[in-house]
Amino acid sequence: MTTLVVSPHLDDAVLSYGGHLAQLVDAGERVVVYTVFAGSPVPPYSPVATTFHDQWAIVGDPVAARRDENVAALSTLGVEPPYLCGPFLDAIYRRYPDGGWVIDDENPMDHHADDEDDLVADIAADIERVIGAYSADRVVTCAAVGNHVDHRRTRDAVLAAVARTGSPLSLWDDFPYLAWPGVNVMPALPAGVRVSEPVAVAVSDDDWARKLRAVGAYASQIAMLESGGQTMSDQYADDCANRRAGHGVEGFYETVREVLALTDAAALRSAAQ
Repeated sequence: MTTLVVSPHLDDAVLSYGGHLAQLVDAGERVVVYTVFAGSPVPPYSPVATTFHDQWAIVGDPVAARRDENVAALSTLGVEPPYLCGPFLDAIYRRYPDGGWVIDDENPMDHHADDEDDLVADIAADIERVIGAYSADRVVTCAAVGNHVDHRRTRDAVLAAVARTGSPLSLWDDFPYLAWPGVNVMPALPAGVRVSEPVAVAVSDDDWARKLRAVGAYASQIAMLESGGQTMSDQYADDCANRRAGHGVEGFYETVREVLALTDAAALRSAAQ
């Protein structure tokens, strides 16, 4: 059994699905992780990117350093190479054809433009290629909870790709946005897509500890992730406690939605062309 995990950025899969990754590896499944927005940018950087680089304390190629962190994190969970990286640029590095920055403030969740259709099509084509190259039995990606522009692009590109391949698809709920009141909702799905309600999957204490160690490997991101003053461990514990009653589970867990139907598959397939 091969599961293709499509992550928007070089930490999202572990942040939101790390417990599942540990479980899949323990069950003997082959796990292939593909990170979409892992291309190295060329200066000059946007003002937002420069601010983030200062927070990350990275000198030189900022994405190369994050790719190294991702290798360490996935290795901690037992995920073996190859660790696949797409050539696409993070939103903080992208420009519109007129030269303007796609993200011109520090909140990519407020970005609602739908004018990167060519980008979504290119990502979908690359994901379709990877599905075939690794004979993936199923695909998992983000639900884009929180409405981050790169998460939306990733989710919609994966939907377009699996409309062509027919692969079973699951969507994880995105952390930390899932824990932020006011933004912890999934943005509208493309026409014809129907998904289940989130289902909580329990994660053992041992696998949860592995997940926390893996999250800690993203050293450049920790200061930003913990900017509210709470450790990642406490953020996860609070999120699980706050939502536990609604899911009827004990201990730690992650929530996942199953894609039930792509009834407008023709439109989605056209997006992948």
